[in-house]
Amino acid sequence: MSSRRPQPVDSPSNHGPIVSVVTWFLLAATVLAVLARFVTKLFVSKRLTSDDLLIFVALALSIGQGVAVTMQTSNGLGQHQAALSASQLDNFDKFGYASNLLFIINLCFAKLSVVQMLRTITPIKLHVRIVLGTGAFVVLWSFASELASAFQCKPPNTWKVTGNQCIDRAAFWNAYGALNLITEAALLILPLVIVWNIQTQRKKKAIIVSCFASRIVVFAAVIVQLSYTSRARRTADATFDTWPVVLSAQIVQSISIITACVPCLKPFLESLESGMMRVDLRARSHGHYGYGSHNLTNLSSKSSGKKEKSPLSSNLSHHKHFRHLPDVSTVISANPDERERDSDSQKSSARIIKYTRTWEVT
Repeated sequence: MSSRRPQPVDSPSNHGPIVSVVTWFLLAATVLAVLARFVTKLFVSKRLTSDDLLIFVALALSIGQGVAVTMQTSNGLGQHQAALSASQLDNFDKFGYASNLLFIINLCFAKLSVVQMLRTITPIKLHVRIVLGTGAFVVLWSFASELASAFQCKPPNTWKVTGNQCIDRAAFWNAYGALNLITEAALLILPLVIVWNIQTQRKKKAIIVSCFASRIVVFAAVIVQLSYTSRARRTADATFDTWPVVLSAQIVQSISIITACVPCLKPFLESLESGMMRVDLRARSHGHYGYGSHNLTNLSSKSSGKKEKSPLSSNLSHHKHFRHLPDVSTVISANPDERERDSDSQKSSARIIKYTRTWEVT
């Protein structure tokens, strides 16, 4: 006969198994989303960028956080506190402490990935400043939250919540959730502002906006998490009453990473490539930079086959969003019969102008 230990099942007195199952299901979905992002980027752009590195770090932190939550469920999460031993309660606090720290920094990197993507697709300096300001706020808010969570209880056992003097943890998580909603609202609004300046079809604008607007799901999940946090405030049975809070946190962090990968899907990248290259050039008259094609006038050459740098290429080469592929040049050649004519002639003559220019947006 087999002596295998029976697997626990979800019951009215033990909700730990459902937390573990959902946690690992969400982790699997998150890994697949990140892999799809990387494959799509490599297929379309042939390279990965800094926002991909940020989302990879978020994925690694998410896996670590999922392991911590699984260990927490093995030590009493979802069960009544009276049925647990002293060692189980200690382990419950330790793994809960670790999962909270990883949760905060995980969300930070997921948001920074979106911020970095927004920074690289907008050519307008004002928008870049706003995006960078949002990123700076996310970093400072996450750093302060990490410190508060790390020193939530009286030293030396800052991880020990049961039977220790601690801050009002429910109030802290409510404040953290409120600021989380504010940053998510910013990440929903900024793409709308950026896309407003794109000269492209409405369908392509809709695709770009809808990809970033998928983060509305994160916004809703954070509201649910705040609701469960408020319900579990000042509970006398923390191991049992907090399982919905932990489960909602898993949902928030997973969909935060997944929705950060949505804008990297192939239809979005194709729309971005064709749309962002036609940003309204009138922005340049207001001190902004734009992408697009320009009408070239007053091109002249004194000899056949002369190469000369265009003023446009000189101006754009100093802008950080452009990289030459390869060196930009204008080639002008005259009709052979034209050279035999009188040099003082004022008559217009047919000229063949060959103009080749290649840009890459970085």
